[in-house]
Amino acid sequence: MDNVIINIAEKSDIKEILEIYSYYVLNSPATFEIDIPDINEFSLQIEKIQNKYPYLTAKINGKTAGYAYAAPLRTRKAYDYSCETTIYLHHKYLNKSIGTKLYTSLFEYIKQMNILNIYACITYANTESVLFHKKFGFQEAAHFNNCGYKHNTWHDILWLEKIIGSHKTPPAPFINFNDLKL
Repeated sequence: MDNVIINIAEKSDIKEILEIYSYYVLNSPATFEIDIPDINEFSLQIEKIQNKYPYLTAKINGKTAGYAYAAPLRTRKAYDYSCETTIYLHHKYLNKSIGTKLYTSLFEYIKQMNILNIYACITYANTESVLFHKKFGFQEAAHFNNCGYKHNTWHDILWLEKIIGSHKTPPAPFINFNDLKL
């Protein structure tokens, strides 16, 4: 889709982002969240992520069609060179290249931050997401069996990883997303 606009998420986007996420909470094991978070809790999660990492939206004709973000893999300082990524698309906009545009933009920011390792945690049954990530060069790093129970079924998860830089000693300093010269 040529009319997709990728932007940094704003407070005015949160309601539509939550609507997209809510669909997956209720209808899919793509997230292990069981209950839809309230708007205030969800807003705080986004704000916390945006203190350090990019959180992007994809819009078509002003309507949010998807979102993607980077977040800490772990909270200790030594993990600054690694991040976890998440992507959700409105269920009506799957397989329309929106995810590709979101991830391409997200990875550009991640590289500018001097992050070297990108990880994604995916429910094993979500083969579309696994294939999507592998298209971007992710490889399986770990497989955990029966670690989540949702919709009366046990689910495995996969951790996928993508190395995007050289692990030099010392590494280039981590740059907070908010400190990038955009």
